[in-house]
Amino acid sequence: MVSILLIFLILLNINTTIENLAQPDCQTPFGPNNRYSTQINPVSIINGYFNNDAKLDLAIANDVLNSVSILFNNGDGTFQNQKVYEVGAFPVSVTVGDFNNDAKLDLVTANQAENTISILLNNGNGTFQKEKKYSVGTSPTCVTGDGTFENEKKYEVGSHPQALTVGDFNNDNKLDLAVVNSNENSISILLNNGDGTFQHQKKYEVGSTPKAVTIGDFDNNNRLDLVIVNQDANNISILLGHGDGTFQHQKTYRVGAYPQTVTVGDFNNDNRLDLAINNQINNTVSVLLGNGDGTFDNQKAYVADAFPTSLVSGNFNEDTKLDLVVTNAGSDNIIILFGNGDGTFPNPTTYKAGKVPVSIAVGDFDNDTILDLVIANSGEDSMSILLGGGDETFQNQTKYRVGPQPQSVIIGDFNNDSKFDVITANHGNRSISILLGNGDGTFQKEKKYRVGPNPSYIAVGDFNNDTILDVVTTNEGENSVSILLGYGNGTFQDQDMYEASFYPKCVVVDDFNNDNKLDLITANSYSESMSILLGNGDGAFQRPMSYTVDSGLIFVAAADFNNDTKLDLTAVGWGSTVYIILGNGDGTFQEETRYDIADIAQSVAVGDFNNDMKLDVVVANNYDTSISILFGNGDGTFHDPIKSTTGSHPYFVTASDFNNDMKLDLAVTNDQDNNVAILLNSCP
Repeated sequence: MVSILLIFLILLNINTTIENLAQPDCQTPFGPNNRYSTQINPVSIINGYFNNDAKLDLAIANDVLNSVSILFNNGDGTFQNQKVYEVGAFPVSVTVGDFNNDAKLDLVTANQAENTISILLNNGNGTFQKEKKYSVGTSPTCVTGDGTFENEKKYEVGSHPQALTVGDFNNDNKLDLAVVNSNENSISILLNNGDGTFQHQKKYEVGSTPKAVTIGDFDNNNRLDLVIVNQDANNISILLGHGDGTFQHQKTYRVGAYPQTVTVGDFNNDNRLDLAINNQINNTVSVLLGNGDGTFDNQKAYVADAFPTSLVSGNFNEDTKLDLVVTNAGSDNIIILFGNGDGTFPNPTTYKAGKVPVSIAVGDFDNDTILDLVIANSGEDSMSILLGGGDETFQNQTKYRVGPQPQSVIIGDFNNDSKFDVITANHGNRSISILLGNGDGTFQKEKKYRVGPNPSYIAVGDFNNDTILDVVTTNEGENSVSILLGYGNGTFQDQDMYEASFYPKCVVVDDFNNDNKLDLITANSYSESMSILLGNGDGAFQRPMSYTVDSGLIFVAAADFNNDTKLDLTAVGWGSTVYIILGNGDGTFQEETRYDIADIAQSVAVGDFNNDMKLDVVVANNYDTSISILFGNGDGTFHDPIKSTTGSHPYFVTASDFNNDMKLDLAVTNDQDNNVAILLNSCP
């Protein structure tokens, strides 16, 4: 028989610890991104050392509120909340430079609505002086020794110049200019005379509506080349330089829809320059790895957020690997894609499930020592089995019929044959479905048992200490829990019902008062409370005790967050909060601590996701298409949440090691996409 302890370790990974692992600290295991708020419509981003602490910081231009946001780097891949500075009207570009020769990086914005630039001089302590404005030509769109400037000098270029960059294109140690002209699909090269003046332009053809330009030596010949982003052509142009101020004809590479900006860096550590481009229409970032001879591989796309407007590269978590930061005007934030160092940035992998997948559990259903998945599909009265390949992949789903609107799924060995079985709680009627496993990844036809009305969640435990698994369901329809004691042959006794509180949504099973008897705690979604039912050890439970919070709860999990050998709780509800509730070890709990997350959280999972021997919490944010990761300090407190995109309306999250690398990964059901997202842990 599979031992009760083993089943709990696999099923109830809410109590999982991995104390036997001693991996390096990893703050951000689940890309692709971490989000930070900016002001409305961030459109341009640049990095630099703004407070002289050797950590790359960020500056973002926000065109709607006429401001610049400064985000200071903590050095671990996270950033402080923004500091905001006023600039001119409609800033569309920001860049840096030491304009007053004090060895401190200053900022300059191009203010399109008033034909000015704003200079913000750096005080060197993380603050900037009030802007100084200078008039320029009509509708400036991009910018690249005493902090003051002379009046402008004008040079003719093409129609509607959109962006520019500087570099020494003819190797005379004088900085030249390259300007893209969006109305005539060209780039103008203006060579520097060395006296502050420039020669007449020389034009080169590029793609349709060039939007941005930057430089790099893409063929390793010590001559500067150009890369141009062509917005309406959905491609980029590469112009290789001859080293004398002239360039070869363009070669184009396809990227995503409506590309906006480009950044250059060595993303796979092969000493060859690569490219990253943000694509505004399909909300992606294209990465093109360079071959070192001026050519590039085909793009690989990564998910960004809504309407990405600009991006920049840099090592933001000090792991010697280049990362990407993207500004997103549609969601008024930035996201960070932490690089793996091999040219990839971790994205979730999705697998098709049934309609409206709402719950997921993990176990080895075919006895190959590789973890598999079972998913409850509420929209089509079925469950899906996805067998794992052990190589980060899963087979296509196999479906089995269960009761109406299955809302929760759990696994265990209910007939003591050392093969995992499955039970679903069927919200559409008063039943659970049990499907006995054959041990080869297939299951027998369901058998139903009656429980209370509208069962929403199911859990297992040995409630009467007979070494046989029993079942508990929460019944939303009559504010109760049902206990079904197991016979050990795959069948169960008729239910015993116990009162909970209004609309119990979830139940967690563990010994909360240290008497070696399993207890129950329900999350009550309409009564702003939890119900604690202490177990007698004979299959019966005491009357519920109530623990009040300020929001209706929909999910609760148990673990020891402060390492005092007493079980604590984490819970989420209808508000934008995750609760941490420390246990006293006698069945009572301390006042909750709250952490703000996205509306509305749906479920939580617990584990050590950054391998620091401290338990962390992951929350599925059903209304925010993301998960939130709260890294634990080991004393019952947590860092502020970091977000990562999954799919549309993530509903249920669970943690297990899906690729056998001794790191906890995540599986998330996305109930609007009808799929499950696998997020592999990328800690070193």
